[in-house]
Amino acid sequence: INRRYLWGLTICADEVYACLMLNDGFFVSPAMRISELAGRNMLISWLVRWSMCPEDQLGYDPTMRRVPDTGGADVGVNTNDNPVDGIRYTIDCYDDKTKKKIKYVTKRTIVPADTLLGRHTRCFVATRYSGSGTGSSGEEVVIKDVWLPATDPSFECQRNEIKLLRKIRDTFEQDTPDHIYPKLIVGGHVRLNQKNRSMIDTTDAIFNAAGVDRIDPPSDSDTDSAWNQQLLRAHRRIVMSPVGHSIKTVQNEAELIIVLAEAMQCYSSILSKCGILHRDISTNNILVVRDGENKIPRGLLIDFDIAVEVDMRIRSTCPSISGTMPYMSIANILYLDTPRTALDDWESLLYVVCWLATVGITSSHHVSDAEWENKQIKYWHIGSSGEIADAKRTHMHSSVNFQSIIVDKFRKQYKLLPRFAIALHKALFGNSNCPGACLDDDDDGNMYTDCPSDPLVKRGAYVDEIVADLEIVLDEFKCKAQAALKA
Repeated sequence: INRRYLWGLTICADEVYACLMLNDGFFVSPAMRISELAGRNMLISWLVRWSMCPEDQLGYDPTMRRVPDTGGADVGVNTNDNPVDGIRYTIDCYDDKTKKKIKYVTKRTIVPADTLLGRHTRCFVATRYSGSGTGSSGEEVVIKDVWLPATDPSFECQRNEIKLLRKIRDTFEQDTPDHIYPKLIVGGHVRLNQKNRSMIDTTDAIFNAAGVDRIDPPSDSDTDSAWNQQLLRAHRRIVMSPVGHSIKTVQNEAELIIVLAEAMQCYSSILSKCGILHRDISTNNILVVRDGENKIPRGLLIDFDIAVEVDMRIRSTCPSISGTMPYMSIANILYLDTPRTALDDWESLLYVVCWLATVGITSSHHVSDAEWENKQIKYWHIGSSGEIADAKRTHMHSSVNFQSIIVDKFRKQYKLLPRFAIALHKALFGNSNCPGACLDDDDDGNMYTDCPSDPLVKRGAYVDEIVADLEIVLDEFKCKAQAALKA
């Protein structure tokens, strides 16, 4: 968890390889044959270097220090989505705007960087360091640690979640909303002290420490590249509140609807007041926040990694592919040449509802492999992008298709979710000006074109009208869900 990169050894017969694992590659040394003197000498040389070099050259993060064993005391609550790992860290969090460093002590790890490649996102629940021993105080916060693709200098990256969260915070501090939102406390680049100077932690810093220059990878993916041709990634750390829990911690369908409604209320408010389009509505990015054990839960929208600022007047952005399968909108999957708007995110919400209502909204509601094989919704994440879009177009095209193919396969114990999904579908795909999701049979083209008569293209002229209908549906079912909880 507290590594910026990893070293390793692999052994195959009499050959040993030293391996360096970075965000975008796995690099292997020439073979060291331990049956030969030269190979044994080379292996001993590697082992001596590793045993004598500073910890940061082994990949340890000097801004993240493991706390001595607390004997299990004060390491958090053992819940399904907040596993207690028994390991705590002090973490330095630097704010790019105030130029101040604040130290926190983690209570538990909620998202480990458990994949070899990628952004290595890690999240911790923490409290502020009190200044002595392992003591901490104050409200619980979430620390998000991530390596994102960047430009040079990394402060000028267009995709900058810290910048967007700062804008959201500043806007809502002036105009307090009814909903909760991810409130930025500290946000900035991780800074290292190397050669008596402070520097931003990037993949360049890793290569520089190894005495090698990083080179931008070729734009042509078919071109062979050298091992040091890697993306520039910037190491960023964000501290925010409140602390949420997995959407799978809702206790029933009424709670789920309330959580989704509040998260989308936050979504609409951020879009209208801050001009920020989220672009990744998914089960991972909507959390449950509870103020007390028996309190009605609230919904928290998180993860603005791929969010973008948009024109406040038209509230749309240029076509691009973003989001999480199986929740991506059809236009998004197909990269249709039509602006991305709030309708793409509302479409993702519909898919979230359908997915959870099919597989089960809690960890105790589980679909067996045999049951899963009989559900067409599985084709929302199986196959090529064209095949997935084809399936979604067919499923969404009419109320009859949607009811028979998708809704009728929801888990039988749910009574409110089928009606909620049908109402959302009607608002999204039943507008009289652009009904359906497929091209007419007499249109020139096929399901994958950006033909002007495509309803997914045509609906761009009716965004405000359709969103208004969707918000009415959301308010109506939030009230029904609240009434169900009180009954």
